[in-house]
Amino acid sequence: MNLDGTKEDCITCRINRGEATCGPGGVLYRDRLWVLEHAIEPIPMVGWLVLKTYRHVETFADLTEDEAITFGPLTRLVTRAMTQVLEPVKVYLNLYAEAKDFPHLHVHLIPRFADTPPDHRGPHIFQYLSAAVRSGQNGGDIEEAARVAAQIRARIDESLGGAALRDMGPR
Repeated sequence: MNLDGTKEDCITCRINRGEATCGPGGVLYRDRLWVLEHAIEPIPMVGWLVLKTYRHVETFADLTEDEAITFGPLTRLVTRAMTQVLEPVKVYLNLYAEAKDFPHLHVHLIPRFADTPPDHRGPHIFQYLSAAVRSGQNGGDIEEAARVAAQIRARIDESLGGAALRDMGPR
């Protein structure tokens, strides 16, 4: 484990440290505990976001008190911004952290639209992610994903009074 709480060989930690490419549009929100980004390529759809702890954590039970206390308000803030920008019927929150190479705690924040087919709703929404990974093709336009990410970042920034990308400071 590194001094900042990240793990050297973890892909998510590498992205958090800026050593690997994050999703389109860059970081939408960051503080000393949490990082929010669009899903990395190949993206399953435009607006599929990922909220993750900065430090390496693999289970929700291992969150610090501060991480646990800030999770709810931050998730509410992000899903409100997503709703304002994307106008989905719902925003799903999913936490598995079971994929090979991705044990780091990360919560998928997924917009579910009115035209989402019934067989792709609920947990079946992950069929979009599976298809993107299997094919290596994006499930949405990357430029549009970057525009949406910027709009969501702006809504979060506005709600926080200009602090969407906070100085993480020393760890």
